Amino acid sequence: MENFIYSIPTTAYFGRGQITILGETIKTHGGSKVLLAYGGGSIKKNGIYAAILEQFGKAGLAHVELSGIKPNPRVESVEEGIDMYRTNGCDFILGVGGGSTLDACKAIAAGVKYDGPVSDLFVGETSGATISAAAPLATVLTMAGTGSEMDMGGVITVGADHKKKVIMHPLLNPKFSILDPEYTFTVPEYHSMAGVADVLCHLMEQYFTPDVAAKVQDRMNEGVMKAVLEDAPKILVNPKDYDARANIMWASSMALAGFQFLLGKPSPTFPLHGMGHELSSLYDMTHGVTLALLTPAWMRHTMSAAPEHLPLFARFARNVFDVREEVDAKAAEEGVRRLEEFYATIKMPANLRQAGVTEEDLETLAGKAVENGNLGILTSIGKNEALQIMRAAF
Repeated sequence: MENFIYSIPTTAYFGRGQITILGETIKTHGGSKVLLAYGGGSIKKNGIYAAILEQFGKAGLAHVELSGIKPNPRVESVEEGIDMYRTNGCDFILGVGGGSTLDACKAIAAGVKYDGPVSDLFVGETSGATISAAAPLATVLTMAGTGSEMDMGGVITVGADHKKKVIMHPLLNPKFSILDPEYTFTVPEYHSMAGVADVLCHLMEQYFTPDVAAKVQDRMNEGVMKAVLEDAPKILVNPKDYDARANIMWASSMALAGFQFLLGKPSPTFPLHGMGHELSSLYDMTHGVTLALLTPAWMRHTMSAAPEHLPLFARFARNVFDVREEVDAKAAEEGVRRLEEFYATIKMPANLRQAGVTEEDLETLAGKAVENGNLGILTSIGKNEALQIMRAAF
């Protein structure tokens, strides 16, 4: 196992009614005027917005609002937030919503402390700029999925071709996050289940980054995956099942908290996210849905291209899906089949065609997925391999 440093600087306030700590905790972190950022109007309909303003009032906090942050957040919203923060003399950022809003807020937090274009700070840019300071940030989570409430990264859409860019730095970890499962009761079924698919993919891509010595990380990961598989269907039956919502929310947070399930493992290039981002870019498709569509095809491609890793896929099948097949190849295939069955249970589209993807776009999508280099864990994925996976998923 490789050396690692483990730190989760974000404090999680989990459970019913935790919003009551909001105002005073912002003040503890030096905030007096808050940039309040959110997406559409749902937080005004479900009472979250009113609760936040009540807490601001009790703590004597001033605020300005950045609303309308869209799914797959664009850099233009980030730039608007940076300008609003500076113009109004803000000293704290509060992101309220799901991963899109939280990701945008992380980019804003970095951008307000940088003199140049915020796009300079995205991973892989040639500017050479680095993040050396960031505004303090907190989050109120309203949709479980991305794990952005407990990690240091975000994804922003840039340019006419809607390219996904990553921003990442330890300074972008939220100071604290409020995680009230009741705030997810009103999330539509489709988006709730897309979030589940996102959580599961975060767990799987770390699980399939191999290191035989990382037993603690993998066994913990298996337990979280099993909890997701057990509780997600309960939300379909009863969207207000508090315990089921709580388990999915905490699984979302834990999946990427300090990248704990990658500790001691080689640094990966997440192939499913790399390919999935291109589907989101071109079709504005919900992120978690893209991952559900691609995962089984990626698994079968990898099992065929790198059969030496069949024991890992068989272990996944046995320990997560309770497959009892003794032959590794048969166990691995049964694990993929049961994963597909789970995706059907949570009402994900069956294939790319059903999701509205045009077959003629697959080659372009495959090329864009690897334009910054091959993807891959277990086996390398270039354009040809990405195209094979997408065609199999089509």
